[in-house]
Amino acid sequence: MKVCEESLYKEQEKVETLEKEVEDLKTAHHELEEKYADAERKLQNEYYEERKEDLEMQNEELTSQTTDLESKNDEANRKIKMLEDDLYKAESNSDTYEAKVK
Repeated sequence: MKVCEESLYKEQEKVETLEKEVEDLKTAHHELEEKYADAERKLQNEYYEERKEDLEMQNEELTSQTTDLESKNDEANRKIKMLEDDLYKAESNSDTYEAKVK
């Protein structure tokens, strides 16, 4: 049961880390979109086109990273749910065995 609790704790730490990374990426993604909008209003030359392409690539990369992290977060949450279910079963079995021993 202690192993399950330790595994659950580790998975929860992973989820917290992934959620933090997702939030950071979302913030960076939002800031990048704001910079993109500013650049669109201010620049009307060739540099604008090059910069726009760079920002679009960065935006695509951040979107991809966000999607990957969200997928990892979903998987970690699924594992936590499985571990919680296993822990519940182990506790139920423990209670059953304790009752039989008495």
